[in-house]
Amino acid sequence: MAETANDQAKKTVKRDTLMDFEKKWQKDWQESRVFEIDMPEDDSVAPEELHDKYPKWMGTFPYPYMNGALHLGHAFSVSKIEFATGWERLKGKRALFPFGFHVTGMPIKAAADKIAREARDEDELSEKVDDMSVSEKKPEVGGGFHSKKTKTAAKFGDKKFQFQIMQAQGMSNEEIAKFADTEHWLKYYPPVAIDDLNALGCKIDWRRAFLTTDHNPYYDSFARWQFERLHELGKIKFGKRYTIWSAKDGQPCMDHDRQSGEGVGSQEYTGIKLQVLNWSDEAEAVLAGKKVFLVAATLRPETMYGQTNCFVGTKLEYGFFQSQNPDEGLSPEDGKTVKLGSIVGNDIIGTKVDAPLGHYKDGVYVLPMENVLATKGTGVVTSVPSDSPDDFAALRDLKKKLEYYGIKAEWVEGFEPVPVLSTAAYGEMSAPTLCEQMKISSQKDKDQLAKAKEAAYKEGFYNGTMTVGDFKGESVQEAKNKVRDLLIANGQGFAYAEPEGLVMSRSGDECVVSLCDQWYLDYGEASWKAKAEKCLENMNTFGAETRHQFELTLDWLNKWACARTYGLGSKVPWDPTYLIESLSDSTIYMSYYTVAHLLHRSLDGTKPGPLGLTPEDIDNAAWDYVLLGRPLPAGHAKAAELEKLRRSYLYWYPVDVRNSGKDLIQNHLTFWIYIHTALFPESEWPRGVRTNGHLLLNGEKMSKSTGNTLSRYGADATRLALADAGDSIEDANFEESTANAAILRLYTLLEWITDAQKALVASDKTPDQAVTVEEVSLRPASSPLTTIDRVFDAEMDKLTLQTGVAYDEMMYRDALKSGFYDFQISRDWYREVTAASGMHPTLVRKWIVRQIIQLSPITTHWSEQVWRDVLGNQTTVLDARWPADLPAEADHKMLATGEYIRKLVRSVRDAETNMLKKQKKPKKGAAPAAEFNPNEPKTLDIYVAAEFPEWQDSVMAVLQDHFDPATRTFADKQIPGAFGKLGMLKNKKVMPFAQEIKKRVLLIGESAFDRQLHFSELDVLAEIVPYLKKSLGYSEISLIDLAKSAAELDEAQAKAADSAVPG
Repeated sequence: MAETANDQAKKTVKRDTLMDFEKKWQKDWQESRVFEIDMPEDDSVAPEELHDKYPKWMGTFPYPYMNGALHLGHAFSVSKIEFATGWERLKGKRALFPFGFHVTGMPIKAAADKIAREARDEDELSEKVDDMSVSEKKPEVGGGFHSKKTKTAAKFGDKKFQFQIMQAQGMSNEEIAKFADTEHWLKYYPPVAIDDLNALGCKIDWRRAFLTTDHNPYYDSFARWQFERLHELGKIKFGKRYTIWSAKDGQPCMDHDRQSGEGVGSQEYTGIKLQVLNWSDEAEAVLAGKKVFLVAATLRPETMYGQTNCFVGTKLEYGFFQSQNPDEGLSPEDGKTVKLGSIVGNDIIGTKVDAPLGHYKDGVYVLPMENVLATKGTGVVTSVPSDSPDDFAALRDLKKKLEYYGIKAEWVEGFEPVPVLSTAAYGEMSAPTLCEQMKISSQKDKDQLAKAKEAAYKEGFYNGTMTVGDFKGESVQEAKNKVRDLLIANGQGFAYAEPEGLVMSRSGDECVVSLCDQWYLDYGEASWKAKAEKCLENMNTFGAETRHQFELTLDWLNKWACARTYGLGSKVPWDPTYLIESLSDSTIYMSYYTVAHLLHRSLDGTKPGPLGLTPEDIDNAAWDYVLLGRPLPAGHAKAAELEKLRRSYLYWYPVDVRNSGKDLIQNHLTFWIYIHTALFPESEWPRGVRTNGHLLLNGEKMSKSTGNTLSRYGADATRLALADAGDSIEDANFEESTANAAILRLYTLLEWITDAQKALVASDKTPDQAVTVEEVSLRPASSPLTTIDRVFDAEMDKLTLQTGVAYDEMMYRDALKSGFYDFQISRDWYREVTAASGMHPTLVRKWIVRQIIQLSPITTHWSEQVWRDVLGNQTTVLDARWPADLPAEADHKMLATGEYIRKLVRSVRDAETNMLKKQKKPKKGAAPAAEFNPNEPKTLDIYVAAEFPEWQDSVMAVLQDHFDPATRTFADKQIPGAFGKLGMLKNKKVMPFAQEIKKRVLLIGESAFDRQLHFSELDVLAEIVPYLKKSLGYSEISLIDLAKSAAELDEAQAKAADSAVPG
């Protein structure tokens, strides 16, 4: 039978009910402007004292790039600040979460240009792509958090055409055509992002939102001012430096300009000039009479003394290029190459070349090698078989198989490895030694050769000493650069660089390294680096690994190209032919958030703010005053308005915490630290930074479209699953099953609280009567609190305290565990243990309020619904406060009582299980076990002892004497001897008991030595007998006080009572 629409609706009724609440409260929050947070209007308080009287908190997230819709990974990183905003509001702070949109740089411009080119080549494209079907469905606004890639990606892999990317988002051809204009990107995607974030329930103050670049003249003024001041301070410089370069774009290709290869830097080599002495027969006919150098790239110039030959790949094509001066190895004109021809590697085998600094002065030969890569270096490899395992293995193969490799004997005979350096581990012949030790038999043993190479190079660099040449006797570390300088000075080498790995620009160009004139930020400069390190030292990084990654980045980060000529951006103030690079206009914009709402009320700045300031009013002098506190020119026309901006900045700054994906540590987040230390006083440096890992979906990388998570699960279920996904720098996991389960949990909890609130209202009217509504049973409100009540109260306090700590540490999975999952487990236990008498209304009300507040940072819509519609509060839960009645620490005596009750239940159940096992499999020779049938009426005797056995007290004393509280360790070797002196080792119970106590001490500390009960065991047992009967299924339970009844016990009872101890 086909499923009807009504059947489908029934399946989703719980989700749909929750989503209806979410939409209702989102509308209410927007209308009441509850997320619009302003500084206090109290002119009686000096700006520097405002924080004390009116606590504030400001959290930020790196503004997303607007070349597409936000995805679930964005939502995950955003959620960290989103949850923190709710938490800080609960603590009574003015909590600000601002948001902006990044459009600087190449991605939008490159994508728009691709659309324009594809539109011109429409006929050609239609032939190349089989499936041109286009969905007319528009992207759903308000909840489009998809995974990072789409169905088109799954079908086409890496998309070749930009229109395919747009089609995958459900756009028509007519809509796609509009994206050939960069302006359309800026108008289309930011509103979609705003709707999506609102649908998630984010607590964002949208008045402060903006677009970067000169599309917003206010932000443009801010970005240019920032660069002016950095230039003034000498932080921005001009000069030649290596940079990743796109020849197609004609400019540097920095991280955010790249289609792939983010984080890849340049690797500097020494180009070794091997002058041709005699050509091979094949090359002679083409190149005779020309002065030619084969150029090899090496990272180890100090080993050039040991060259025995050079290698080429036989099938690789080698180009010949004109040089400005044969002794310099440079192109005739900067940035341009002149290719004269090419030759296959096989045709130059047998060519004789001069090896600079080499031992064989008459020259060495060009030989074939199997593993030469065309993608690394120049494809010409200098051979130093004494130091390089690869070279040694290849040369040995050639000598063994002359005919196989097609070479002449004189090309290899007499060319033996030459010692260059010596190490303690491998002597003067590292490569031959390692090949022998690792049993490497040929150049085909790639894996072993890679390990040998790493071992040889590491040992040689750190522990090697030069044994030949101009710097004999010096360490390799000292000699390396000296040999390089010597080669360059002699005209035998030159500096050369290439990318560390493949880098593709967004325009589809494979990038190279260029030594070019450029503006760059002088990151890594000693005094500036010291300030950045000081800033990091004082920051809360919410985890040791995040701090470690920052420290590593600060160690290697160096000069950074900060300008380009192509893309979107603000112009470099003193050189308007350049645009400010996308990672360089986004370092201190958090300070712009503090005043943005006063400057403009639209993303592009076309709608002025409430102070009536124009972009022209916000010049460098204005920014100097607002952000740096420099005096305004006398008689400034806008002094009063700018003073309000200054107060707002001083109130909100510094940033309290910034959260981002861990991949931004290597660029943006470290730049953020650097620029703040350059421009602002230490009191305004960032206070905290937190990073998260990438987000997996159901344990796998997000590789296909997963649809709309919000429309599938709703906002709060999605938020709860995001909170549960993980909080460390390691990759997190969004489990759809968690989101799905959250719907049922939240809906069921809502129903229970609704019933409980009805019962509480009835109890308030009749405090001397018990009340039952559905499954909620309350005893009279006027009844006194019992021991069980106080245990439950203590457990609530403990869990609420733990939840507060987790929120403070931004550990949201932990907050969920203590504040939601464990909190409900505690309520369920209390409900079960008081089933006969009923729960106390005071504690039920306390539990409900605590549960709402503890969940409110994460499931804000649900909390609002219960807070206002169920409990009837007139004000929003967003203005609620963290419980003021929390003790400094939980009542450990009551917690111990609760553990006693649970432990008793476990002990009885374990005893029953053991009895059944003995009945099924009795031990040989043992007396038959007493007949026990758990399904028949059962009786239980509980023996209550007032004192511990003397031998246990002796064990405790010995352990305490041999425990060091400072190191939390036991003197294990001495303990058995101490027991022996007391004659205790004959008691087989001693050692197991001692081990158990040691475990408890190591777990909870010295308090484990204190076994005194802080409650009346008999009173507690008497109170819970009804619960024990129901929970354990006993018809009768007897409590036997051994202090009074020990003499009256029969033999069986006395034997059972022998193992009884207090607690």
